[in-house]
Amino acid sequence: MSLFHLPHSKKQEHLKFEISVTAKLMEKLPAKYKHLRLTLTRGAKAVSTKEIYASGQRAEPTPADATMKMVCTMYRTGSTGKFEEKTYKLSLLRINPRALREREKKIGSSYIDLSHYVNPNDGARGTTEDLRVTMKVSESDSPAILSLIIHSEWLKNYKGADGDVSSDISAMNYETSSQGTSQSS
Repeated sequence: MSLFHLPHSKKQEHLKFEISVTAKLMEKLPAKYKHLRLTLTRGAKAVSTKEIYASGQRAEPTPADATMKMVCTMYRTGSTGKFEEKTYKLSLLRINPRALREREKKIGSSYIDLSHYVNPNDGARGTTEDLRVTMKVSESDSPAILSLIIHSEWLKNYKGADGDVSSDISAMNYETSSQGTSQSS
């Protein structure tokens, strides 16, 4: 029996994908919060949007303000061709610009399995899908509704560092809003 458990067997293929998650529309938001941010987290890996402004319990941010982008390693089993689950927590944060402490506070969360949105066979154009997420939020009787666009592109010749067993933390783009791209569904 081995002392170390290896999370991924040698029979699995690992592929790198650049994944961007963009908020198109946010509805049924708590009325009292005007300054919001979305984050995607998995372990120590985290990306977030810029500040998103809500009015009338909704927000329609620009892609430049509402895009979270990262590089993910996806593991595919040779026998089935399916990717292992890669679940990220999507959190909605309220921002209090006047607060000295607890400037940001989570008011809701949901989970997204990004393995459903990758396909290396889509070539240079990648895969783009619309996703509608409902999220229970504090101080609201009805769940918030988030309309997202998930775009993934296989990085066939990616030469990034292997900073983490399950994904490359060093390859993440912390300046998530530095690139606004037009995407068609």
